[in-house]
Amino acid sequence: MISPNEYPRLFKRAYSPAELIADAVVHGVALVAGLIAFAVLFVRLALLGQTNDVLATSVYAAGFFLLFGFSCAYNLTPPSQVKVLLRRLDQAAIFLMISGTYTVILSRAADDVVIWTLVVIVWIASLAGATFTILHPGKFDRVAVGLYLALGWAGVAILWPLSARLPAHSLMLIFAGGLFYSLGVPFHLWNRLKFQNAIWHGFVTVAAACQYAGIAEAVGR
Repeated sequence: MISPNEYPRLFKRAYSPAELIADAVVHGVALVAGLIAFAVLFVRLALLGQTNDVLATSVYAAGFFLLFGFSCAYNLTPPSQVKVLLRRLDQAAIFLMISGTYTVILSRAADDVVIWTLVVIVWIASLAGATFTILHPGKFDRVAVGLYLALGWAGVAILWPLSARLPAHSLMLIFAGGLFYSLGVPFHLWNRLKFQNAIWHGFVTVAAACQYAGIAEAVGR
């Protein structure tokens, strides 16, 4: 097993009790809001009988709860072997969240070869990235951040065909979510900033909320 001393970057600096509480509150809000929001969405999809949307949304929901669940567990666990494992799962879950979001968005274009080609590419890259972060924790962290952003913004390449499949307001909300994710990255890297972790996860929560709103408006139509 990897020891904390071998990879001090896994643990950053020691956060104050106030910082840990703030971070826990942000995660708690995201998880509770997610439980309510997805319950409402699944009920609506079930009533509409949209089987494809239910399946795609299930993948998306799994990515959401894995992301916030592992993030919460990792960030609130004190330095230990368990924290090392949770960090691997936390980083891998980011890839799954990205792929899950693409899956539910692009399920609205099941007959478009170009769009589904992008879904396949994103899933292959995400699974490769998730596998690497699990097998090689603490290595090439900044490269992984770059890959997260590249995969997240890859959808711009199919913006034109996608605009014919999704409502304009949905696309705007999904785009806004990507913008919030990107704007939060400097705070993720700014380790010395007080409450840096809570601020970063606040950006992630707002981003996820924007994209959920856009997706909820698009599916089940």
